[in-house]
Amino acid sequence: MLLTAETRVDLCVAGLVYFEILVPAIPVPEPGQESFVERIQLGLGGALNSASVASALGLNVLLAHPRGEGLSDAAIAQRITDLGIATLNWPSRKDPAVSLVFSGADDRAFVSSADFESLHHCIPLPAARWVHAPGLLEARYLAEPLAKARSQGARISVSGSWAPAELSALQKLTAQPWDLLILNDKEAAYAVGDPRLASTRLQGAASSIVVTAGPRGAYGQMEGVSVSCPGEQVVAKDFTGAGDAFCAGLLACLIRDRRGNEALRYACRVAARLLAQTGGVVEDPALLADIEAGHD
Repeated sequence: MLLTAETRVDLCVAGLVYFEILVPAIPVPEPGQESFVERIQLGLGGALNSASVASALGLNVLLAHPRGEGLSDAAIAQRITDLGIATLNWPSRKDPAVSLVFSGADDRAFVSSADFESLHHCIPLPAARWVHAPGLLEARYLAEPLAKARSQGARISVSGSWAPAELSALQKLTAQPWDLLILNDKEAAYAVGDPRLASTRLQGAASSIVVTAGPRGAYGQMEGVSVSCPGEQVVAKDFTGAGDAFCAGLLACLIRDRRGNEALRYACRVAARLLAQTGGVVEDPALLADIEAGHD
């Protein structure tokens, strides 16, 4: 996509793109020893998760992220080109976002290195119907460009992340800097105690609050209306990116003027599809080809 002053996209996803190393579940070798496994899987994540899902759902997507000149930067750039997703880049250190991913029985844990400071140098974002920040730290470091995008007509969505200081600060927000905040139940519990109270106690953060609860579905309040839906009962292959897929599915519905419980049900279906693959990036659009936004 050639960006011009008149360019307008459905969705701009702004944040870090992570290079991920999935750590095998084996004992760590003693110093001086080496263990071999059949394969060490590599992947990409972060902002690319939601961007790839939204693109596969047929949205006109722009991925705005910092880019350095490291090995992971080259791999990320090539994969984004292969996916056909338009990008907007600005300089960062080499390899700005790398994660070690440890998979457990029902969730993942991460050890990550991230150049959040590079987000301060984000260049102006193009006109968009929605701009999505895929984490609370991204939202903080991108506060100025997000506010400018909003002043120019974009709506702003932010998804949670395990950033305890940012979660604790959510109740202190009063001016509703965002239009939509999406948290999982663990994040909501940390932020307000009882996740069911998130939609009332976090109204200073956003006018719409949604909490995801995995196989139990999602609930919250959107534009003043209480919403809820049951989860999809599926056997998960990998939990990576399910939350990002939910966000992309929900935004796809909102962009297409679908609202309420219908939008939540659709977002849950999209997230369930991601559970059937390894990693959070949709590389094969056929994964979502038979899902039409806003229809059961």
